[in-house]
Amino acid sequence: MGFYVVLTKLNSDGVRAIHANPDLVSAVAADIQAMDGKVLEQWAVLGKYDFCALVEAPNDAAIHRMAVEQESRGRARFTVLPAMDMALYVRLMGQSTETTGPHPWQIRWPVQIARRALRNYWIDQHVRAACQPLTVLGRENLDGLARPAIFIANHSSHLDSLVLHSVLPAAHRRFLTFGSAADRFYIKGRKGMTKQGWWNSLAMATFPIRRGAGRATLAHAEWLIDKRWNVAIFPEGTRSTTGKMSTFKAGVAILALAKGVPVVPVFLEGLREIRPKGTRDVAPGPVTALIGAPIRFAPATSVSDATYAMYQAMEALRLRLRAQRRPDGPEEAT
Repeated sequence: MGFYVVLTKLNSDGVRAIHANPDLVSAVAADIQAMDGKVLEQWAVLGKYDFCALVEAPNDAAIHRMAVEQESRGRARFTVLPAMDMALYVRLMGQSTETTGPHPWQIRWPVQIARRALRNYWIDQHVRAACQPLTVLGRENLDGLARPAIFIANHSSHLDSLVLHSVLPAAHRRFLTFGSAADRFYIKGRKGMTKQGWWNSLAMATFPIRRGAGRATLAHAEWLIDKRWNVAIFPEGTRSTTGKMSTFKAGVAILALAKGVPVVPVFLEGLREIRPKGTRDVAPGPVTALIGAPIRFAPATSVSDATYAMYQAMEALRLRLRAQRRPDGPEEAT
C-alpha cells in the first residue's frame, strides 16, 4: 500500500453538480474504497484546486485507474502525487540505498543448527505471546508433499512470517526460506545486529527480493529450489491495511512455472488486529491459519492464469474461514 495526494479541479459541470448534490464529494471516497483504497483525509481548498485528499491505495496503477474513471464522468481533473510520511523521508535520506545479500551460506548445516537454537528466542516466544490461541487447520493437505514447494500467504502484519513458519510441520519448516523486501530488511549499514541483512538470513533464512528488478530478483529463489529448499513469498508484495488482499504480483507464478513446483496457499486470519501495519504495539488475540491444498500448474499455464488461480485459492480459504466461524469453535488448536 502507498500514500498519494490527490488534487481535484472541478470544471463548470462539476461545480453545478456539487452545488446540486454535495454528497458527490463523499462518493469519490466510496469509489476509492471499492478498489481497496482508503481516503485518510479530505479537504476543500482555496486557490488553483478545489479539493485535496490523502489517499492510501494498493499501487500506482490502482490510484491512476481511479483518477481516469472519475475524469471520464466529465466533471473534474485529477492530479495524483505519490507521497511518503516525513519520518520515512528523513530515514531514507540518512541511509544508503545499497543492499546486501543474498547469502548462500544460509542453507549450510552449521547455520541450520544455529537457526534451530535461535527459534525459541526469535520466533516461538513472540508467536506464543501474540497468538492466544493459535489454531491451525488443513495440515492434512501437506501429507505426502515433497520438497521443494512454494508457500504463499496473505500479508497484513509483521508477524505473518513468524506465524507462517510456526504453523508448518517440522519436515517443511526445517527447509523453509522467506523472500523479504531488500529495501527494508537488507539495507547496508543499518544500526543494530538484528537489523542487519545477514542476521535475517541466519535467524529466519530470508533472502532479499529487489522490487522492480524483474526476473533477476528470482535468481536466488530459483537456486534455493534447485537445492530442494522450500520458498515462502507474500504475493501481495506489501502488507494490506484494509483487511482485503491486494493484487498479487507475478513473481510467484513465474517461479512456480519455471521450476515446476507446487504452490501451497495459507490464509492467516487475526494478525492484522494483533499488530497492524504502522504500529509496534501487540494486542494478543486469536489467530487462525488455514492451509490449502497444493496447486500444481500444467507446463502450458500462462503467468496471468497461474497468478489468478493462486488469488482465487486464497480467496476460497478466506471464505471458508468465514463460513467456519461458529460457537462450537475451531477444529484443531495449538
